[in-house]
Amino acid sequence: MGEIQIPFGTISSAAADLADRKNDLVNYFLSIDTQPIATVVEKAFGRRGPKGYGVSLVLSRILKVKQVFISDRILVQRLKEVATYRRLCGFSGGKVPAHNTYNTLRKRLGIRGYAEIHAGFVRHVHALDLLDPKLPMLPKNRRKGLIVVADSTTIQAYCSTNGKKQPDGSWLFTDPSVTFGRPHHRDKFPVGHKAHSLMTITGVPLVSEISPRNASDQDYLFPLLDEFRERFPEIKIAYIVLDRGYDAEPIHQKLYEDYEIIPVIIRKKTAYPKGFTADGIPLCIWGQQMSRVVVDYARKRSKYACRKICQRAEQMTFECPYLKNSFRNGLIYYTRFKDSYRKYGPAIPGSTIYKKLKPMRTAIERNYGLVKENRYRMEHTNTYMGMDNVLMHVIEHDISLTLDIIFMFRRYKKISPLLKLNY
Repeated sequence: MGEIQIPFGTISSAAADLADRKNDLVNYFLSIDTQPIATVVEKAFGRRGPKGYGVSLVLSRILKVKQVFISDRILVQRLKEVATYRRLCGFSGGKVPAHNTYNTLRKRLGIRGYAEIHAGFVRHVHALDLLDPKLPMLPKNRRKGLIVVADSTTIQAYCSTNGKKQPDGSWLFTDPSVTFGRPHHRDKFPVGHKAHSLMTITGVPLVSEISPRNASDQDYLFPLLDEFRERFPEIKIAYIVLDRGYDAEPIHQKLYEDYEIIPVIIRKKTAYPKGFTADGIPLCIWGQQMSRVVVDYARKRSKYACRKICQRAEQMTFECPYLKNSFRNGLIYYTRFKDSYRKYGPAIPGSTIYKKLKPMRTAIERNYGLVKENRYRMEHTNTYMGMDNVLMHVIEHDISLTLDIIFMFRRYKKISPLLKLNY
């Protein structure tokens, strides 16, 4: 896996740190374009509030994520102790905010304010062509647009997990928004929330939502896509890569019909009727596998041709009526999406795009699993309760990860933290 969390050196004096051209912590913060932050903060605060309000508060939240400070109190303490931190965040005169100022920041910005800040940085990534870079391993005639992945990660509860069982069988915890998750042998902390994320195949987080721990991933797929549409109306998604938990006909159909997205879903066992291969490719009248000529998106069908494959057979024990006709493609056959989007849609297991993206899903899931698990120890630094506060905590990590990708590209020309695309 590519390095997601940029390693920073030790901190000395502010003057020495700021003069050190090799200090990545300094270079990282100096490289941040604060315009997306300033625009949102100005709308949220205007001229109200103490002098500490402003871009500096949000920069210090990014510092908290980067340096893995457990709580707001520890962040304030470290700002008091380290002059470099104060200089990088823009706090002047040695003054730093009180820890409860960050609670005011969350109330003023809210989820929408945090989301707008993140969206501004995502647009910076888009301007650098990092959302949808050239992927030489994919077909040149693929549909234009982003390739995204939807996934989720669990976040353990900060509140007391000694809940009380209610008469209806449910459990009530100190934080009413947390629940027991579904049983899993790797789940050491079964009580908490779940973060659902939409990210590009190259590793850029786009949208995140929060749910109780027992929620189904399927229930949050379309809300994520709706939020993406609202937040980035100018950016089009072409493909979405999902695991086998989403392999259901209504999901295939809705993604294509309502969102104009081609679903590439890792399949459960699929039984095709007689006359098809196990991957959904039609067979000719003599049982030879046909070739897909084109996907007709307007008519919602795929065109297949035999291409007179029997001409290339070593032995022909039959007489084919299509061998002698003047048409190069020979037998023509159509499959229609309406018969089953899951079986005959534009990205069946036998299609080129499916074959190319399926192994990438496995690699992305493995790498993204590490990102989720170690995203600056997101679970361990979650000292917040309630859906809104936990979601703002998650978006802060999305902002930091997005800034990482911008920084790594500008400094090291690294295109993706998940895929090897340095060509």
